[in-house]
Amino acid sequence: MKKEALTINDLTAKRRVLWEKHHDIKLDSELVRAIADKILDTDSIRDEVINKPELLIEACFTITDKKRRSVPFFLNEVQKDFLSRILTLGRQKPYFVLKGRQQGFTTLITGMMLANAIVKRNFSGFTVADRDDNTRSIFTDKAKLMYSLLPSRLKPTEKFNSVGELYFDKLNSSWRIASATSNVGRSRTLSFIHYSEVAFFKCPLSDLQKSIAEAATEDALCIYETTANGFNDAKRLWDSGTCINLFYEWWKTSEYASKDHEYLKNPDTWLKNRLLSLKKRGLNDDQLAWYAKKYHSYIDKSAIRQEYPCSPEEAFVTSGGSVFDTEKISNYLSRGTFNSRRGYFSYKLRPETMYSPSGEIYSYKSTISEISFVESEDGYISIVTEPRATIEGGSILANPYVIGADTAGTGEDYFSAKVIDNTSGACVATLHVKNMDEDLFAHQLYCLGRYYHDALIAVEINYSRHPVRVLRELEYKNLYSSRTFSSSERGGEYGFLTTSVSRPIIISNLISIMRENIELETDRQTLMEMTTFVRREDGKIAAANGSHDDLVMASAIAHFVSSSFAHSPVLVGQRKEFISMHFSPPTLQNEAYMEW
Repeated sequence: MKKEALTINDLTAKRRVLWEKHHDIKLDSELVRAIADKILDTDSIRDEVINKPELLIEACFTITDKKRRSVPFFLNEVQKDFLSRILTLGRQKPYFVLKGRQQGFTTLITGMMLANAIVKRNFSGFTVADRDDNTRSIFTDKAKLMYSLLPSRLKPTEKFNSVGELYFDKLNSSWRIASATSNVGRSRTLSFIHYSEVAFFKCPLSDLQKSIAEAATEDALCIYETTANGFNDAKRLWDSGTCINLFYEWWKTSEYASKDHEYLKNPDTWLKNRLLSLKKRGLNDDQLAWYAKKYHSYIDKSAIRQEYPCSPEEAFVTSGGSVFDTEKISNYLSRGTFNSRRGYFSYKLRPETMYSPSGEIYSYKSTISEISFVESEDGYISIVTEPRATIEGGSILANPYVIGADTAGTGEDYFSAKVIDNTSGACVATLHVKNMDEDLFAHQLYCLGRYYHDALIAVEINYSRHPVRVLRELEYKNLYSSRTFSSSERGGEYGFLTTSVSRPIIISNLISIMRENIELETDRQTLMEMTTFVRREDGKIAAANGSHDDLVMASAIAHFVSSSFAHSPVLVGQRKEFISMHFSPPTLQNEAYMEW
């Protein structure tokens, strides 16, 4: 029987067995020298390492642990998971690692960078750190130490080994590290880029992307890694969808455990609730005790939610100062399942000529008919709950709905609309789209309103009254209007005017509603906007710089004007009449209508 060829993983396993048996760094060093010889002298193993330099880390690298002891670089749970994802998913998109403190990602990525530099020809790596002392720490305490402890046969010929760069001339490979500045990294071709603690960079991330990212090769590996730091460029990058986002909870690091169970007796109400929540997620008493002990050590107790977050939402929202209850939002987002149908409305827009009794043309108007909802993954309308109605005898009682709408303003924002069921206050549908013509936005609002039982539509008119004009021309019969904001009387100017008087009132009303029952909001994007809706230094309550508040404002309008509309199901007629008057067969998509 043919003996299977030795692999790099076999060599790593031998190293692990020896270490677990003796915990002797001298014995380990002797074995690592033998492993290095085996790698260099065995074609198949050498080819493995050339194809995947990261395999060298556990086989040959040595680091210092938190007690300043030299130990083999065996990957912990989160390091293994991250490396396996890179090796599996490849380099098609950048990676964004959001983490708690001291989980070992900087050390791992440093090891990956060094492994590539000593193995790959024409490799060019670059690490960007948030500040000078971290730059020195990464390069001196991590990289150079790893390099110095390697067997001499694994060290390529150095052209120079400076305070910020390693360069191996025969391989033409290099690795450089620098602090984040707007022009750093220009005039280089880069195959591996690591942004360390990117959320704490002092210069705009967009500037770095113009300098460093433009120097990256087509197949470059790019890793953004950080703990959260409020609502800044890193948060916007996380939300952008351009990266493979990876969040690692603190408890996935096995060393975060403690036998000091007396800390579990802490009477703090918040901590009790948090520990109960974590226990339901499967954490054991040692993990809970570690968390309680860490919580006890902080003067500012809220810091634990940023330093050791339990969800990505918590990581960002607890460091940003939102006016909404971010803990409720975070808990809801982490446990909630937000299912919806996505799509848009199709319809027929027909022009009509208006004639006088004498047969003369005196006006033109348009009508919308044949409304149907078209499901599409790229759709900008999400429907969580279909319009509801009940049948009592031959009569139909339909739930009343209210729509708050926010236009795109000067064009930098989104067209947004929120539909709420006025019997419960729950959000049932959301429209959110950028770069749409105002008349087309009005058409979608018309269809959305008709779909939800001729909902009351309140459109903000601060920047433009055109959507309201279009809705009036279409003779939409349920437009919100008010003579004065304070009285909210119907019959005045159509649309909702957000002023210095009305804005604080509708926002305060929404904050109160969400505080009492956050689950009324069923749209994840709206909830995320709430986390970036902050009290600025000038006292104004608005979206954090670089964030949007279109959905928040649409929600605020909808919930405010709901007070002027019916809160109980309303009689809409006999069921056959209702269907024939309001819907053509293609639109009868919810079960209640189909039963009729």
